[in-house]
Amino acid sequence: MTPPRVRLLRDEPGLAAWNMSVDEALLLECGRSGPALRLYGWRAPAVSLGYRQAAPAWLERCAPLGVEVVRRVTGGGAVLHAADLTYAVVAPPGTPFLPDDLAGSYAWIRARLLEALQSGGFAARTAKAREGAARLDLCFAGATGFEVELEGRKLIGSAQRRTALGILQHGSIRIADDTALYRALTGDSPAPPPPPGLDPKVLRDALVRSFDTALGAPLEPAVLSPAERVRAEARMAQRRLDRLSAPALSLRRFVAAADRVA
Repeated sequence: MTPPRVRLLRDEPGLAAWNMSVDEALLLECGRSGPALRLYGWRAPAVSLGYRQAAPAWLERCAPLGVEVVRRVTGGGAVLHAADLTYAVVAPPGTPFLPDDLAGSYAWIRARLLEALQSGGFAARTAKAREGAARLDLCFAGATGFEVELEGRKLIGSAQRRTALGILQHGSIRIADDTALYRALTGDSPAPPPPPGLDPKVLRDALVRSFDTALGAPLEPAVLSPAERVRAEARMAQRRLDRLSAPALSLRRFVAAADRVA
């Protein structure tokens, strides 16, 4: 069997609205461009809100602290992107290596994340579910049982959106101590900081190797296609009109589609 062609986008740190707009553009164009893994950072500290999440009262502290605000098209609670590496996986329906069901696709992607961390000597494992975690305002305040944890700390929080054109799953990997900024914003810290030693470049390389091994072929280095760039810029323009809104995807969903936070 011919190994699947999967693109790899290693992006420079971007503004919050651009980062989310690019993830969505990859989803909207994945039927033509195919599956992809995108790895990126954040040019400035930012908070991303889940698409159904009510704006929390502490959001008014973001601007004075220089923290950008953006809304995702995926669900779940607020995520602070201050010291993290973010991944995004997009794939059209019927992608050979990725199960079409929610639990199966989560498990496949989580396995790649675990392999990457474990190859670096970190004893990462699947997080244990905690009651009520799915309803928390802060993503990293609790685990739903889909996440990755390290030394008892929730290390990776992810969310998935499933549409007729494919799926988007993206997630935040905490790689440094962002506790002070969490407390300045929310008055609390959602979880203990990650342990030291998580180097973003090393982690990026480990993630790529994990995907390469699972696919049986190397990922293909790529940049946004012209169509993807047009989509991203259009969504960026919509976000400028209302920073607390996520532009509609205007798509029919999969049969039995679902959104779930991990």
